[in-house]
Amino acid sequence: MLSKEKLLKDPFETDEDVIDPNTDHGKEVLSQPPATRWELWSYYLYYNGNNGYALYSFLPTLLQYLAQKGGFNPTVEGHPPCSLNISNEAPCNVPWLNMPDGIPVVSMLMYVTAISFGIQFLLFTTFGSLADYGRYNHYILITATLISCTAQILTILFVNNDGSGWSGMMVLNIVAMIFYGVSLVFYAAAFPSLSDNLPLVRSVRANRSISVDETQNVVEKWRNHVSAISTTFSNIGFLVLSAIFSGIAFIPWSQGPFLNDDHEFGNTALYYFIATVTCAGYWLVFSIPYFICRPVGRRGPPLPATENHLTIGWKSIFKALKEAKKYRYLFMYFFSYFMFSDGVNAISTMQMYIQNDITSFSATQTVVQGLITAITSIVGCFFFLFLSKKFNVSTKANLMTIVIATGIIPVWGCFGIGLDNFGMKKQWELWILSAWSGFFTAPIWAWQQTLLSELIPAGKENMFFGMFGIVNKASSWIGATAIGAVTQQTANAYYGWLIIAFLFLSATIILYFVDVEAAKLEMLHMEIQQELTTSSTAISSTLPATGEVGSLEKVELIEQEDMKSTNSQQNH
Repeated sequence: MLSKEKLLKDPFETDEDVIDPNTDHGKEVLSQPPATRWELWSYYLYYNGNNGYALYSFLPTLLQYLAQKGGFNPTVEGHPPCSLNISNEAPCNVPWLNMPDGIPVVSMLMYVTAISFGIQFLLFTTFGSLADYGRYNHYILITATLISCTAQILTILFVNNDGSGWSGMMVLNIVAMIFYGVSLVFYAAAFPSLSDNLPLVRSVRANRSISVDETQNVVEKWRNHVSAISTTFSNIGFLVLSAIFSGIAFIPWSQGPFLNDDHEFGNTALYYFIATVTCAGYWLVFSIPYFICRPVGRRGPPLPATENHLTIGWKSIFKALKEAKKYRYLFMYFFSYFMFSDGVNAISTMQMYIQNDITSFSATQTVVQGLITAITSIVGCFFFLFLSKKFNVSTKANLMTIVIATGIIPVWGCFGIGLDNFGMKKQWELWILSAWSGFFTAPIWAWQQTLLSELIPAGKENMFFGMFGIVNKASSWIGATAIGAVTQQTANAYYGWLIIAFLFLSATIILYFVDVEAAKLEMLHMEIQQELTTSSTAISSTLPATGEVGSLEKVELIEQEDMKSTNSQQNH
């Protein structure tokens, strides 16, 4: 049994010479270059830059601001312009698809989110599987980063716009969001390969004297580590920018126009434009090390000569669906992930809209609330990582806790449907919301992808991570469209919280029945079945003498795992 000290030691303090290149396991491990400290830290730094600050705060705020300036009140004859003081509860609509009364600004924001995710869905289904081949993952990540950053920088063109250009700002929002989403999926798809090629993990994977169970434990713990730390670095980037923008927001300012009565830089539209451009530059700077330090040898097989760039994605989706059906618990997790990822994305849009509504676009309040979110996000990531390492809390248990706690947010918001003094209606609630969403919602992305990596069969990481990216985008445009339509009909954005609450309730119930131990057992069954199907020799020829974990060994392991699974189901 591996000692805890060895399991948690420096992953780079291992001699690569211990890997025997003559065994099948050794050949497999040595087929990829080992991860270096530079590669690992540059991977973390990329996420530090790609922290989503502008995408979830400044960009949608600018769109809401320009739409408010260019919108009209549909309830008054002549459709007079909207007031920027949106807390006065007067309705504000914008033109949309030749509708005589247009649609509410919040519905437009939801539809923009839906359009962004819908296009991402089409892009991922067509090109997502290219990440499995050659260095396409690397090139797509570079391209997505450059396009998203460029779209954010171009928003400065609307700095003096009177509101008539809100549709142009909408296009830049959509483009920036699309390629930001692309960057997240292809960034996440790279982490299992990086984690599995840490020198310590490589030496364990190649050592046939270490049991499969122990090997899986090492792989899981270091995937947890890399995933949690990378997410923490994203939140550190969010924190750094929040601190900078918070300080700048309170600078006394004399030149208007001002968004409210406070004559501070954070209460001007110029502040939001400069902050958006700054976020894009920050992302670009911190992405460069990863693009340089990622080894050239970190690549998949070449694209088959019989495949086409435009059709291979769709073929892979159908293949992934067929593969997923073989793994019952992986398929269940698909549905749970579909629900809670949609809910998390919808919470972000709703939270941003409500903050701007209550504070009248005041950056001196919303940016400080973002600072609180950034701090609690880091604390939350380290807290759940501490539970995992110190008390051996499973990935699923951590994720269940996070999902349930995040689900409290929409339940809380539902009270705002009928109440005026509670249910995210008051400023004191925004401060609590900022801390709560930071501590519980931020870690959700680290643990959802770690659990996914535990449920995915070896060698099929890119396929299923790409599919999960597609599931994320498919669910997000469906939920956003539903919320936008409900708001359009009711003229009350708070009804959207009912939809989000339902999503989290469904996700929690499905996730509860995902049995991780049984899922690992299923993967072992499938692995043996594939071995027996493709092998032309007797089972005895695959015994450990060849350096492999043979089929008979796996049968014994399955019996052990079967007992674990039975005990796990009884404990349920």
